[in-house]
Amino acid sequence: MNGIRKSLQFTILLVFAVLSLPGFAAKGGGSNGTDKAYSLVMDEQAEYDTSGPAPKVIAPVKVQAFLKNEAPPSTSASNIGSFELLITNPGVTIFVDADHRPSGATNGVVNGTPIVVADPTTNANTRIVVNNMSPLKGKEIYVLTFWVTSCGDALWDANVRTGASLSGDTFTRINDNIDSSTHLATNLQTLISCGTLDCGESIDLVNDEASQTPELVVARGPYNSDGTCGAGSTFYASNKLLTAQGQVHFRWPVGSADQPLAVWTYQVVSANSAVPKLAWLNNDGSKASAAFPDPTVQPPQQPAYLDGSILQCQFTNGQPGVLPAPYGVLSANANINANTIKVNTSPQNAVLPTPSTPFDIVIGTERMRVTVVQGTTWTVTRPTGGTSGAPHSSGSKVMSTPLPLLPDAPVPPTAPFKATLADGTVLDAPTYSAAPFPYTFGKQAQMCVVGTPSPNGDGTYSTTIMDLSDGWVRIGNF
Repeated sequence: MNGIRKSLQFTILLVFAVLSLPGFAAKGGGSNGTDKAYSLVMDEQAEYDTSGPAPKVIAPVKVQAFLKNEAPPSTSASNIGSFELLITNPGVTIFVDADHRPSGATNGVVNGTPIVVADPTTNANTRIVVNNMSPLKGKEIYVLTFWVTSCGDALWDANVRTGASLSGDTFTRINDNIDSSTHLATNLQTLISCGTLDCGESIDLVNDEASQTPELVVARGPYNSDGTCGAGSTFYASNKLLTAQGQVHFRWPVGSADQPLAVWTYQVVSANSAVPKLAWLNNDGSKASAAFPDPTVQPPQQPAYLDGSILQCQFTNGQPGVLPAPYGVLSANANINANTIKVNTSPQNAVLPTPSTPFDIVIGTERMRVTVVQGTTWTVTRPTGGTSGAPHSSGSKVMSTPLPLLPDAPVPPTAPFKATLADGTVLDAPTYSAAPFPYTFGKQAQMCVVGTPSPNGDGTYSTTIMDLSDGWVRIGNF
């Protein structure tokens, strides 16, 4: 347990080839006509341990970068002599030990001297410099093989030169495969899943002491927030602690074929005793669920953090942070205007006992407040927390919820709560009494903190967090 407490924990988730590479399909189109151009394709090659109840990533993870000289053949002035590969949006760091050192080859022949370079500010391994290459000629491909610390999302780029030591003329990157929905080059991404969990499962991902990658202990709740539980869900936990102001991004696919209402819980461990900040929206009001910010949005998208002290998980039957579970099921249809509902709380339908009123429930995605319980008839105020009212069918699960409501608008001179960026910049509301954009007074939060940071006795503090919305955690000093 001490090894876990010294790191970030979670108690709670081909290569696109290039032209002329045998056995792979090309990404992007042909040369743009320039005599100094290159293309880059990143390929993550994660392997998974399937010996336990759920697949989990095996760290470190092998990655290959395919660098192709897109210049015309037989143009010696356009040979590549050196390049550097760098992480432009971190979610992993580069791993190096005696058995995992970067190497490069052209047509299977060892080429160049790859050296891992640490960021001078954070000491995180973020670049690989390849010097003294045997000149990479037009239409030739250089394959750089290396390892990254673990799972997570990373965006890459390269600086390519004619000289042997990052000197000489520069090359222009071409042939990117731009995703029309994200406006990002998919060939520059490595999206490494941490594993796949069904409802009620958990896995412990081994940490990597050499690169200071936090350990991940991940669990998924026994129910989705609406009481259903479909297929397993992959998840991605991007460690940005060393390279992005003490942030961690936990996300999972939320498309129509996925599990958007999945519930996760995890624990962060930090030398900082303050309650972590949480974010589920960006500074422009969009959901902070994408692997990377949309480069076409200005100002740049960043998670908008709220103070975790106002995001305490609600108590359920006197216990903080109980995962969503059924109080029972509807025994009759409830139309959109009904202010009473019929609930069957028999043992085969109820996991949790009915609490004392008032208490909050969720049916589907609608939140309600129960004010009176008379046998099987419950009087409700609905909808609450900024959710939308809807009709509900008999048999629908009546679920508990740990999610709190954001504070209501304060009465002066009490100041309203504020959202901040990771660097501490305050996102001011337009007027004193206005909601702290992008959040809304009284609306249901999508993440919450269970209790307060507890000391581990070794100079670190543990904080448990519930996440229902692809959340961000900030455990820095702001």
